[in-house]
Amino acid sequence: MKATIYLSLFLIGLQFHYYHFTGPHVVQGSYPNTQQRQSTLDQECNTEDNFWHKIIPYNADFAFRLYKEMSSTIEDKNILFSPISISSALAMLSLGAKSETQSQIYEGLAFNLSEIEQNEIHKGFCQLMYRHTDTTHVKTGSALFLDKTLEVLPTFLEDIRNLYHAEDFSIDFLNTRGAKQHINDYIENKTNGAIINAVKYLSKNTRMLLVNYILYKGEWERRFLPDLTLEEDFFAYGNTTVKLNMMLNTASYKFVRDEELFCSVVEVPFSDVAVALFILPEQGKLKDLESSLVKEDLDKWRTSFQYKDLKLSIPKFSAYPSYDVKRFLQRLGMRNAFNQHADLSGI
Repeated sequence: MKATIYLSLFLIGLQFHYYHFTGPHVVQGSYPNTQQRQSTLDQECNTEDNFWHKIIPYNADFAFRLYKEMSSTIEDKNILFSPISISSALAMLSLGAKSETQSQIYEGLAFNLSEIEQNEIHKGFCQLMYRHTDTTHVKTGSALFLDKTLEVLPTFLEDIRNLYHAEDFSIDFLNTRGAKQHINDYIENKTNGAIINAVKYLSKNTRMLLVNYILYKGEWERRFLPDLTLEEDFFAYGNTTVKLNMMLNTASYKFVRDEELFCSVVEVPFSDVAVALFILPEQGKLKDLESSLVKEDLDKWRTSFQYKDLKLSIPKFSAYPSYDVKRFLQRLGMRNAFNQHADLSGI
């Protein structure tokens, strides 16, 4: 049985109430040809230096920090998001940010600029995007939709194309219905119809929309047989019990019991390089676990795993969450990017 499709869509809508940035007007539609763009990506991303290794610890920090912010606010609901989608989109935005706005974005993404240089950050994302764009199991990408009247610096467009493999389009945002249709059609096409009607509302003040999408569809290394999928009780929050189809498999998995965090951890591998970690807290310990988790716990578990024969049952489920992540990002320090003090003069 195939694994669930995990989808994430990240949108940043920039509303220009206070500024009109001067610069050469760029009319979109005349990209460098595909071969030329691919050659540039090869040069920027396919280098001997493994910059993507350098940004992974910071991305992990950001993932846990964001999850803590979300879990402390969102009650009795599943939380599903893609950290790399959010961090890569904001890192791309930082190319056009200046002064304190830019430094807050880096700090919010957990990057310490005394330890890693800005060009290393962007080349790291470049390599990650380059490695995972349109692979067998992963489909990810970014796009920038610009109002046709917006004056944009060519250097910004070149950077997002070359470093983030992003596409950019000039559309009429004053025609909100047409702009929404254009963006939704693009996302639906890029995700093979998996994400439809992603943008349900556009403010009349929106002049730029930054999109990141990621689609993963893989197979479990040890497949769950459909014949062994049975309806069983699933214990949700409190005393709530629901009937769910439970996938069942009996096999040897990597397992560890964490006495400090009062939880058990099972690593369930996919057929490619990806793995899923299922963390099961003791009854009543979920909030304690969520507030205590840090990326170092992953390293601790990885070195402590032992193979154990398990009867593993996992609920089949679908989740369609949608969040306004602005408030969570502001709590992580990205304040100026979302208020009247935003300095995006690099765009």
